[in-house]
Amino acid sequence: MSSDILETMIIASLAGGSILRKYFEEENFSISQKSVSYDLVTSADRESQEKIISILSGRFPQIPIVGEEGSEQIPHYREAFYVDPLDGTLNFVHKFPFFAVSLGYWKDNEPIAGVVYNPISKDLFYARKGNGAFLNGEKIGVSTTTSVEGSLLVIGFPYEEGELSRTVKDIKSTMRLTDLRVLGSTALELSYVARGIIDGYWEYALSPWDLAGGVLIAREAGAVVSAPDGGKFDLFKGDVLAATPGIYQELVKAING
Repeated sequence: MSSDILETMIIASLAGGSILRKYFEEENFSISQKSVSYDLVTSADRESQEKIISILSGRFPQIPIVGEEGSEQIPHYREAFYVDPLDGTLNFVHKFPFFAVSLGYWKDNEPIAGVVYNPISKDLFYARKGNGAFLNGEKIGVSTTTSVEGSLLVIGFPYEEGELSRTVKDIKSTMRLTDLRVLGSTALELSYVARGIIDGYWEYALSPWDLAGGVLIAREAGAVVSAPDGGKFDLFKGDVLAATPGIYQELVKAING
């Protein structure tokens, strides 16, 4: 059944991505603010989510769907689809083509299938538990980097002001070893760890739909995925670290030093 679920998720992500590409090219979308001035939602987000949900629910009506748009309280289901119809909205609004549709299917607190699709580059990342990670049909794996020094690390800035102090501390403790990047799409950052482009990525206080698809893709490509302190990853807590095994322990030490 998981292969049928993954196939449907891919179809849904391509459909949602087609809507995003249309709006990105035509620039005729509306924008509104959510929590802070850079936490945005557009009509493209909403239309993409509606299309994705219609496809998923039409094929699997018994599986609950948790979508970013319209979700204030996040229910804990035994199994569910988690839908981010546009991960990287600020990038999208500013015409920076680094954003994606992200879909994850989780059951009993474990990721079973994940899809991340950038409709501009047409990069389609996907994974099914135990079957590896793929980009446009080709199997992918993490980098072979063995030192944090000189590696490519990516960090994200949280929307919650109370979480900013942790991020600033992490930047200070890691920038003595290498430079850092902020790219603005959790799903793609995790997928780029899987592809072997990014050596390590971490961020705090994310939502389940930000992580549900990319976490499995990173794991199936060989990344170590945990909380930034080295503890077990919790989808609902939303703190994540994904890194190639060669630098994972050193990076945990650097972040928490």
